[in-house]
Amino acid sequence: MSARKLLVCYGGTFDPVHHGHLAVARAARDALDAEVALIPAHDPPHKGPTRADATQRAAMLDLAIVGEAGLSVDRRELLREGPSYSFDTLGELRAERGKQAPIAWLIGADSLLQLHTWHRWRDLFDRAHIVA
Repeated sequence: MSARKLLVCYGGTFDPVHHGHLAVARAARDALDAEVALIPAHDPPHKGPTRADATQRAAMLDLAIVGEAGLSVDRRELLREGPSYSFDTLGELRAERGKQAPIAWLIGADSLLQLHTWHRWRDLFDRAHIVA
């Protein structure tokens, strides 16, 4: 039985998705030999209103990663009501993939500095590695 490949979750508003987002996703994929799931937030609790709605932002992500091996769009936060908490998303992924599956949550330096304001931020470390 082979070990499952690392899953790197890259959440954000992606409003709009740009080359910087893609460069970060590619760098994580390549440096960590990982699958990278870009996860657009439905209702981002740390950001103001988005210009594009969640469905439009997911569609932009789909177009942006066409032909990009190892990158995918995960719409799970679009299917939930209320704020898009990373803690909840990681809980779903843990339930699907198992306790021992390698999972990381990718954040920018700006988010790292604000991590203490996130919902149940201390508990994030029980659900995934944090990569900044």
